[in-house]
This record gives sequence, C-alpha cells and structure tokens, in this order.
Amino acid sequence: MTRLESVLTEDDLPLSELWAACRDGELVPLSSSAFAFADVPQTPAVRALAVHPVMARRTIIERHSAAWVHGALSTPPRVHTIAVRYANRSSASRHLAVVREVALRPGDTMMIAGIEITTPLRTAVDLARDRAFEASRDSPAIAKLLASSGLPECRSYLDTVRNLPHKARALHRITDALLIEAMAR
Repeated sequence: MTRLESVLTEDDLPLSELWAACRDGELVPLSSSAFAFADVPQTPAVRALAVHPVMARRTIIERHSAAWVHGALSTPPRVHTIAVRYANRSSASRHLAVVREVALRPGDTMMIAGIEITTPLRTAVDLARDRAFEASRDSPAIAKLLASSGLPECRSYLDTVRNLPHKARALHRITDALLIEAMAR
C-alpha cells in the first residue's frame, strides 16, 4: 500500500479529486495548489511543503510566504514570494509565485522540511522595508516574528548589514509594531 504525503498537490492527485476530498472533510486547502489531511497539524514544516510546489530549484521562501510558514500570518498569500540569490539567478519561475533576486548574508536563511526559508528576523526586516507595507496586516506579523528576538537583536542586525535599502523605515516600523504589541498585552 502506498502512503500519501502529508501535503498533497496536483502531482499526487488531480485537482478535482483534491477539492472533492476537501468537500468531504478529508483534506483542507493550505493554498490554491496544496492540501493537507484534515487531522494533520499545520506546522511550519507542513506550510513550507505547501509552498514548495511553486518553487523553482535553488529558491528561498521569503516575505509574506515566509511569515505564513513561520506562523506569523494565519492565511497564505494569494501569490507566494520566492527569492533567488544573485549568484543563482535564473529566468525560471513557477506559477503562483513572484521571484525576486536578493542578496542574503550567512544566517539570513534556515531550513524547514528541507526547504530554504528566510529566518524570522530577516522576514520581519523584509516586511518592514517593503513598499507595500500594510500596518494592519504586517505590524502584528512583525511582532510575532520578533517575539523571541525583539528589538535589540533587530537593531543590531540592521546596524551590521550593509547595502540594505530602507533600513531607517524598517527600524521605525518594527519599533512601532513591537510598541503596539506591548501596549495590547
């Protein structure tokens, strides 16, 4: 008997069967292209595996996709954001993903379920630097991502990283996010 993976995609079953299993209560959609069994806890590993089908080789989960994988957002983004290191740049991209070319330092990424993803600290910094920042969505996510590290580690990171645009904007937004979270407690 073949055992199915905890995250299923169109590579495993036709999309119509996956959605029928959702209707029957056997599966739950993790994204538009990935499904999990209803009794499987939605851990970071399961969420990372849900993003994996839209990733090309040598790419990294980042920004809102990484925030969702880390558990800082409750729903996945409609379109995942995937990064590729400058040295590994490629024109290849998959559907349902935006691919950005980025410069990452050692320690900016980690592995979850064998998939490379930006760390919570780097994810928070990237969200805070983003032009499309939405305070109502991104501030709580930043606070959750920085729950274990906090402002001192974030400030130290921003002080040591070179050539990172919008560092002052990021520090201001991160400070506000952590202040709002502290006042809400």
